[in-house]
Amino acid sequence: MIHVSRPSPADRTAPPRPPLRQVIVVCHQYPPWTPGGLAEYARRFVQCVRQERADVPLILYTLNCPANVPRRERHGSVTIRRPWLPGWLKRRVAAPKNRLAPSGRALFALSLIAFNLAVLPALVRARRSGTVVAVHDWQSAPAGILAAAVLRLPVIYHVHNTEATMTEQPDVTDSFRLVDTVQRLLARVAALIVVPTPELGRLAVAHGWRADRMSVVPHGCETGAVVPAADLDDERERSRRELRAELQLPADTPLLVFAGRLSPVKGVTTLLHALPAVARSHPGVHLVMLGVGLEGTDQDAAVDRLVTELGIADRTHVYHRYLPQEDVRRHYLAADACVFPSRYEPFGLVSVEAMALAAPVVLGPGFSTLISDDQASGGPAALRMRGDTPDELAALLCRLLDDPAAATRLAARGQAHARRNFRWPATITRTLGLYESLTHRQPARG
Repeated sequence: MIHVSRPSPADRTAPPRPPLRQVIVVCHQYPPWTPGGLAEYARRFVQCVRQERADVPLILYTLNCPANVPRRERHGSVTIRRPWLPGWLKRRVAAPKNRLAPSGRALFALSLIAFNLAVLPALVRARRSGTVVAVHDWQSAPAGILAAAVLRLPVIYHVHNTEATMTEQPDVTDSFRLVDTVQRLLARVAALIVVPTPELGRLAVAHGWRADRMSVVPHGCETGAVVPAADLDDERERSRRELRAELQLPADTPLLVFAGRLSPVKGVTTLLHALPAVARSHPGVHLVMLGVGLEGTDQDAAVDRLVTELGIADRTHVYHRYLPQEDVRRHYLAADACVFPSRYEPFGLVSVEAMALAAPVVLGPGFSTLISDDQASGGPAALRMRGDTPDELAALLCRLLDDPAAATRLAARGQAHARRNFRWPATITRTLGLYESLTHRQPARG
């Protein structure tokens, strides 16, 4: 059984444990090194720990990329450390053209080995009661394995993505099973494994991971300050008007918005094939796509080719770039529907952010019911595909465009659901509660 972390009455009566004196976080991504969504998660996590629990010193070790980044930063109770890497290696690793080339992948592996080994002396110095090591994703797994198996420190493994090892047709394959090996080893020696959804936990258990060590802690959602409904409505109307004017579209144009990697795993192919069917019912519909393909692949070009082949170039706006968060927010507010048709999604923070802004949302089959279903109201917080077909996706999108009143009701449920269940302070409280549950473990001698 996978545990969904909640405060327990037993916790209030249990014998006191040693306090949580220090958290060491090992996460290879952190701004300004942002090759994926993990960097944004790490930034928000660290920021919220500092705000909510300034009494807990936190040291984050991350990869020293790109060039000219401070090796040590101090922000209140939080310290960021970037172990030294040779300049030539940083430049090669950071170059997009090298990202998926064989030589580039070999150099990236070398940088990860150097990073994990450089963290080890710090873990040796940290071997005292009240220290917990939090390892984020497989790239930092070697440090976690050594901390747990050799240094006998309590290690929590935060799993953010298993795409390369537990899904069909991933963007990046694990040809030599190196990723799978380090994932399994860390899952075996970690005291706890944290996943953001029950579905990801069940997927890991189906691949042999231990269910009794698995806890579910959803990610938090950050959309800026919660504004009054009237002010948000004014912002929405302004965003709708401004974005359509920028795209040179009539003010009443139905607009669909997608945000994410331009990848088949994210359902991009399904979405583009669904658009002609939506257009038959709503001839004025347009689609805006925020995001880029995976560096080192032809995903951007493949999207452009498919748009041309399907004859939808006149109604499809592919930005081929990621936008600042405030601009993404503006697109969500301007949309008649936000669509995230992922076949596989470890969590999908973009969907929760859109829902928190009261945008009607359609989700792919890869999303968790934790996100799509509102338990409090007993109704859906978002429409969710059962399969991965363009016809089903087109039908769900038309359902929202056909009935704006129903779309508004769905959006209201989604907003309440997101703001009630995916708050960063709650995520931090539950996460640190798990860390504190391990502080009674003493490091071994020798």
